[in-house]
Amino acid sequence: MEIDILKQKDLESYKELIDECFGTSNDLEKYQKYSENTAYQIFVVKVENTIIASATQYSIDLFTFDFQPCLMLFNVAVRTDYREKQIAKDLLTHIIKNARNEGYRSISLTCLDTAYPAHRLYESVGFKKADSIKYALVL
Repeated sequence: MEIDILKQKDLESYKELIDECFGTSNDLEKYQKYSENTAYQIFVVKVENTIIASATQYSIDLFTFDFQPCLMLFNVAVRTDYREKQIAKDLLTHIIKNARNEGYRSISLTCLDTAYPAHRLYESVGFKKADSIKYALVL
């Protein structure tokens, strides 16, 4: 098992992971744009040539509150056959260590209220439930 940054050659495997975990995903062209925007990094876990897990981080260097610069995490995903093997925990631990080394002050993520296994995962690596309300406007 290796943790790396998503490479162009692995986009199809990444899309398969996202399709499996979230039911659908973007066209490959949208994922190619991530590599052009340095604020995004997609960390992946590979077994042989197959991506089995990923997490996307977005860097926010200017933020209103005191905890800047900060990271937002999203699309944390693990293929069904690889769940409950500490792969996501290892991936998040890797991202947290990198964030500390790069001088980030906080990491935030959004999780569904009913995603209890995800809650346990995030809390196991140090995340705390925030006292905030998420608002969304779907356009």
